Amino acid sequence: MEQSVLDTKKELVEKARSLIPKLREYSGEIEKTNTLPKTIIEDLQKEGTLKVLRPHLFGGYQTNMRTYTEVVTEIARGNGSAGWFVALSNIRDYMISYTFGEKALNEIYQPGKEVVLAGNFKPIKCDIKKVEGGYYIEEAQWPFVSGSPHADWCYFGFPIEDDNGGVEMAIMIIPRDELEVLDDWYVMGLKGSGSNSCNIKNVFVPDHHVSLDRLASKGHYLIEPLKDVALYRSSFVPSLTLSIVAPALGLAQAAMDLYMERLPKAGIGNTFYRKQSEAAVTHHQVAQAQLKIDSAELHLYRAVDKIDSYAERGEVMDKAEIVKVKADFGYVNQLCKEAIDLLVAGVGSMFTYETNPLQVVYRDFLTMHLHGFITPSSLIETYGRVLCGQEPNSYFV
Repeated sequence: MEQSVLDTKKELVEKARSLIPKLREYSGEIEKTNTLPKTIIEDLQKEGTLKVLRPHLFGGYQTNMRTYTEVVTEIARGNGSAGWFVALSNIRDYMISYTFGEKALNEIYQPGKEVVLAGNFKPIKCDIKKVEGGYYIEEAQWPFVSGSPHADWCYFGFPIEDDNGGVEMAIMIIPRDELEVLDDWYVMGLKGSGSNSCNIKNVFVPDHHVSLDRLASKGHYLIEPLKDVALYRSSFVPSLTLSIVAPALGLAQAAMDLYMERLPKAGIGNTFYRKQSEAAVTHHQVAQAQLKIDSAELHLYRAVDKIDSYAERGEVMDKAEIVKVKADFGYVNQLCKEAIDLLVAGVGSMFTYETNPLQVVYRDFLTMHLHGFITPSSLIETYGRVLCGQEPNSYFV
């Protein structure tokens, strides 16, 4: 059985790696059209990269977070938007698989159908009422619903009144034809990620399409065939944080690839160096950048393997371990940014052209880098607080 798991991982990672040339070929089109072309979506589906975390029961590979991260790294090395799309689509499989019951899951994962999932937790507009048999959405809207233009189903978080007159969060699943994907994703990077806003008006959501977040996080809805599957015991907060930082390593590796491709043809302006590769400053920049990328990889997989290890043992991560894992992810984000900055410094004025592939990588990375879930300063500060015996200054642990 163990060999089978390793073989599946190797196969999926190799398939993801094989897509790098085509992903780079289509990067210009992705930039111009602000979307992932149909041929790219079809390739991602055909090679199985969108069901790495999906249960066997519903036609997926049911692997682990290590396999997921390696697959996302390869896709992001080809194109940042595609990497983000694969990262977020897969994590929805993981989330939906333990958040909803059998009836809802069978409606979502119909036999023989390739399913793309999207979603976001926090609405910016929300007028939802409890009615008999479910909930009625008069109007609600969620931003940053990555992959929504290609999705078959979307999940959304929304507040409801609890039994004590307070407010708690619930999660609902909505079929694509009951929502509107807004044309509002015009940004500097990750242009093809499809992180559009979604709007819903006058829609009834049945009770079996709704779950309570506090119960879902404890495995309350997990169906019997999945209860002993390690993947679905993976700690939620570290796994969700991983999904945001997952493309970082691949983008940093892409920056190094592009830099080294250009290097043999480049000189250094206003110097006697006709070959940039002969300059000591270049040697220093390249070595520093590569060491930072290597260090980011070590931190990334240390944290990912810890998530998998806890899940395989059926143990729950305590608060201190969660904070440490999140600090690793923040540090990965920081190291990759530092590596890419070093490489950009070595490119010079050619970097300013929008068509320069390194600039595309930089913009994609910066868009990801700024996400609040993986801000290095916040995650590292929280880790320092815990090391100093104080409580985390974040509720998301």
